[in-house]
Amino acid sequence: MAANTSPIFILTPNIGTATLAALNTASNGDGVVYPLLTAGASGSRVDAVRFRNSQIALAASTAMVHRIFYSPTNQSGSANSKLVGEVATAAATRTAAVIGATSIYTFDLPLIMPSGSGLFVAQSAYGGAQDRFDAMAFAGDY
Repeated sequence: MAANTSPIFILTPNIGTATLAALNTASNGDGVVYPLLTAGASGSRVDAVRFRNSQIALAASTAMVHRIFYSPTNQSGSANSKLVGEVATAAATRTAAVIGATSIYTFDLPLIMPSGSGLFVAQSAYGGAQDRFDAMAFAGDY
């Protein structure tokens, strides 16, 4: 089914997810990156990416930077990826009564991705299970 054309709206939700469990201090797309979202057959619109601490231990997470990379070829690495967003995530101590750290990167203009392109994510610190994060892209396919 073709997307709406006048004006164009998303036709199908495309919610990408990834679990981050390794550090990567590079901001050029090299190192450990995780695939987050692949654009649909008619392209996709991405409005935001949320990073939420999903640690399995009741411990303090590390302050870090979460990064979002765009790849027109849907392949990771500095030859294929460009940094399109980054957000600082504060340290927090998760307990039975306190939530873990959360940060949201909202694109100032929606990221319009052509078919076959992809998003990847990385985080700048990982000291153990307390630093595990889940990423979620809020997007839709045309």
